[in-house]
Amino acid sequence: MAKLGSPQTNQFNIGTAEVRVGPLSSANKLTQAHSIGLVDDANVEIAQTSVELLGGFPQLQIDSAVISQESSMTATIREFSKRNLDIMMGEGIASYATDVNTLMVTDVAAAGVSFDVTAGDGGDYAAGDIISFYKEGAPEEVTVARVDAVAGDTVTLDAGTPSLYAYAGTTDVIKVFKAQPTAVGAITETNYFSTTLVQTDRARGRPIVLSFWKGSISSGLTYGTTATDFGSTELGIKFLQPTATDITGDLSHISNLMTAHPVGMRVAGGDL
Repeated sequence: MAKLGSPQTNQFNIGTAEVRVGPLSSANKLTQAHSIGLVDDANVEIAQTSVELLGGFPQLQIDSAVISQESSMTATIREFSKRNLDIMMGEGIASYATDVNTLMVTDVAAAGVSFDVTAGDGGDYAAGDIISFYKEGAPEEVTVARVDAVAGDTVTLDAGTPSLYAYAGTTDVIKVFKAQPTAVGAITETNYFSTTLVQTDRARGRPIVLSFWKGSISSGLTYGTTATDFGSTELGIKFLQPTATDITGDLSHISNLMTAHPVGMRVAGGDL
């Protein structure tokens, strides 16, 4: 006979998880390409509210009914990628941004608005782009500017965002890159996305998958940095009941799954 309080299964929860976030049309089809990257921890909470029926005198509890169920996830994330920042700022889901960079090969004076980049690289930039440039080894002398026009390999800046410093592109290494900005204060609508959390069942080596069909961001962004530790920030997502429009639209491919699993599901196999 087992001792009092002996474990009944090997279903103990420990280890890292991978959090994947993607468009509704990719619900239940999210892969590692949709991962938000390194996370310290991830927690899914299913909160239930119940109401109690009391009767008699003195009153006794006669019945209890669950009247609401809310699901959410929080994750402490480490990667401050543009994609992750856009998600947390309510800007929706985008692909990871590819770095675009080149060198300034002519000189530009402080308050100047025109310079040439490496031959053939001008086509990587366009009017309206936000770019940043600085002298190698001197990141403190940085200019952030809006591109007004590009002609061949000549970049002309918006007059309102000229060069802040004099750069000698003919003799120094002046690096230029597309800034890929994340907007602050530009949110105008709620963006929805699907979410999957994948971890490993350490007893069997199987994947454990928690999938949620529709969610929206519930956190903001904490952007912190110190000299003693790597930064982290909290990602919060609320999971929602898909609407009829969702079920016949972006989520139509899993409409049969949603019959029994309206908001999401956990897939892990048997206990014993």
